[in-house]
Amino acid sequence: MRRTSFLRRLGCLAAALLLGTSPSARGATWFELAALSANSGLVVEVDTDSLRPTTSGRQVAVRLTHPAPRQHRWGAFFRSVVTTVEFRCDGGLGTYRDAVYYSDARGTGLVTVREEGASQVPDRMRELLPARSLETLTRAACSQPTPASR
Repeated sequence: MRRTSFLRRLGCLAAALLLGTSPSARGATWFELAALSANSGLVVEVDTDSLRPTTSGRQVAVRLTHPAPRQHRWGAFFRSVVTTVEFRCDGGLGTYRDAVYYSDARGTGLVTVREEGASQVPDRMRELLPARSLETLTRAACSQPTPASR
């Protein structure tokens, strides 16, 4: 009986830790960019609470939900992606910090792929976003006050 109780508590603790580290489970205020969503068939959302200044621009979490499952270049299938993007407000290229790919819509379901580390935004984001979406997101991120400056 004690062993079962201990294992149950250990399992609950592990689940809580995993949920606490998931980008989509953190306290977030997702705002859908309806114009981008309507033009692309994707649901494009930004976490307004994650907007932060950086040395050359702004960083924000972006969540994308595809209308149907897609296959990642590593072979796993996914339906949505939560990524952190740093936008350069001087018009230069930004960086793509990380991405978590989920089996279901809006950052839910199983994590199918996890990418860590910075890479150039245009190379990776072209696979996720339609052509003009990155420009629109950059303008939106760079024109909004960050939570720290409100």
